[in-house]
Order: sequence, then structure tokens, then C-alpha cells
Amino acid sequence: MKENYKNIVISGDVGTGTSTLAKGLAKKLKWKYLTAGDIFRAYHKEHNIPLWNKMALPDDFDKRIDQEFYEEMRVGKNNVLESHYGAWFARNLNDVFRILLVADKKVTTKRILDREHTHRETPSEIEIRRKQLKSKFKKLYSKENYDDPKLFHLVLDTTKVGEKETMKLALNNFLKANLKKGDQ
Repeated sequence: MKENYKNIVISGDVGTGTSTLAKGLAKKLKWKYLTAGDIFRAYHKEHNIPLWNKMALPDDFDKRIDQEFYEEMRVGKNNVLESHYGAWFARNLNDVFRILLVADKKVTTKRILDREHTHRETPSEIEIRRKQLKSKFKKLYSKENYDDPKLFHLVLDTTKVGEKETMKLALNNFLKANLKKGDQ
């Protein structure tokens, strides 16, 4: 099989399962897993900035990390990248397979509250974080929506679908799309 998609980028709102899916796909494909979230969470923690306060991050820091991820998508190979804005940056990279995860906000909020992480958040802080992610993107890059389904090859709703089924759907769709594209 000739592989034409050399990287995968996974995007989605907080709590939709992007980290779980990205790690799982990387393991299955024996590819490298890269996440913007860990970099941003570490910066928040190191500088004692609440996770919900995306606007407190220096713009040049955001831009540097986003540029690094874009370059990895552009020139790297065999990476599964997780990034809120990743698919928007990869929108003109025809060799990057783009997956969007969506889910009901009540479900994702519960997932976030139930997990162990670097930061503990309240439901109102989670909502502020969601809004600030969108505001920061508009401030730095575009008035477009970075999570517009038209930017993606595959959109999966994880509201009622578990990790294993999400993984199966994503992997099968990726392999099928890669085979079709390779045969063209």
C-alpha cells in the first residue's frame, strides 16, 4: 500500500477524547505521538496560570508552539498530532489526515471533572477555557472556525461511543482513506 497521508492531526473541544485517540492511534500505527496540550499545561503550571486562562499566555508563546506543530505536520512523517488548532493549520496540507472529535458539552464537562490532570477545574472554568480557546485563535489567526467540520476528513461524535469504538472507527477510516488515496 502506498501511503499518502504521512501524518494525522486530531482536534476537538476539551474532553472529547482527543488525547486518548491520538495516543491509541500512535501506538497502533507505531507512529510518534505529539500533543500541544501537554506543552500548554506545563506552561500554565510553571507560570502559575489557571488552565482556563488561555488569554494569559503570551501570544508569541502560542504562535511558536503552533508554528512548531505546523512544521512537524508539513515536513515530518509518521506523527499523530493532537492540537485544537491543528487541522486549521493543516487545511492546505493534502498529506495530513484530519480528524475532529465532537461530543455533548455536559458529557465532556463531566469527563474533565472526573479525570486526574495537572489542574483541577470547575464547570464554569471549563466553559471559560472553551471560550478563550476560540477567542485566542480569532485574535492570533483568523475569524474562521478552527473546528469547522469542512476542514476534516473524519468527524466522530464521542458522546455515546467508548474509547475502543472511537479507535476502531478512526483507524479503519484512516486506513481506508489512505488506501483509496494511494490508489489514485
